[in-house]
Amino acid sequence: MPSETPIQNVTLVGASGNLGSVLLSHLLKTNLHITILQRASSKSTYLPHPNLTVTTVPSWSLPDVTEALRGQHAVIAAFPLRDLQAHLTLAEAAYASGTVARFIPADYGSVDARSQRARDLVPLFGKKVQVRELLEKLSENSAGRLSWTSLVNGHFFDWGLTNGFLHFYPFENPPRAHILGSGDEKSSQATLAQVSKAVVSILTGDAGHLEQTKNKVLMLQSFLVSQNDAVDMLEKVTGKKFEREYVNTEDYIKERKKVADEGGEGAGDAIEDLVFALGVVEGDWTKKEEYSMGLLGLEEEEDLEAVVRKALEESEEGRKLLAGSGN
Repeated sequence: MPSETPIQNVTLVGASGNLGSVLLSHLLKTNLHITILQRASSKSTYLPHPNLTVTTVPSWSLPDVTEALRGQHAVIAAFPLRDLQAHLTLAEAAYASGTVARFIPADYGSVDARSQRARDLVPLFGKKVQVRELLEKLSENSAGRLSWTSLVNGHFFDWGLTNGFLHFYPFENPPRAHILGSGDEKSSQATLAQVSKAVVSILTGDAGHLEQTKNKVLMLQSFLVSQNDAVDMLEKVTGKKFEREYVNTEDYIKERKKVADEGGEGAGDAIEDLVFALGVVEGDWTKKEEYSMGLLGLEEEEDLEAVVRKALEESEEGRKLLAGSGN
């Protein structure tokens, strides 16, 4: 199957996750046939849909995954990159299937994994580079039959707004925000839906669009926003005044890196904090040549107020907060 042939059969791995569940919802609104690929140990279940198949592999081995991917035209990895080998196996299986033409790896980066500083601070970004380098090799070996597209979208804004990842704490009393530097530095951030729209755009485009997105890193956003912008909007939507704690960015990164390197109980949180910090200081995609909103057919800006309000409405605490705001 030539790489420019339109995609019909798509395998999604990680369909029950934060991004995967939103991806699945968007993919099922297309004419694509979606196969959810899961391990035998998975307990996830899905509502029946005429364009949906759930396939369970006996083991996550190259032969079993390859067999599951035969007849598929695209593979989307949307599961965490903690287990590097699982992602490498999926890429190798896509190549070995003989039919997969497009692979979308689990990049979705808060920052570009090609950044040396990002790789030095957070090993996860080095894993993303390893997957991308393997895909480059496999694409070359397949004479272009297998290609890839890597999406870099900044922080998942709606996901991180209320769970503490973005260092906003709207449910505390009083609500507060932990802000790096002046808080005025803008970075590209995207909603889960915006990333899903980008994936759909890549896979449902015509042959020319597939060719334009082939073997490329594409950067996207929902909006370019500063921490102060986001807190201002939280205050407007909730009617609450946030306490803002400003900290020196480089001092903060140095301290969190020390905790991460020491391991132990706080290492996981420290790594997440480093990812957060990198997204603040290295995340303006509008200045990058890979900025691809037009190519992906996406609107330049989502409505920040609408996104903040919707993110709050998705939790009981948020609904109570909005109910008491009078807004």
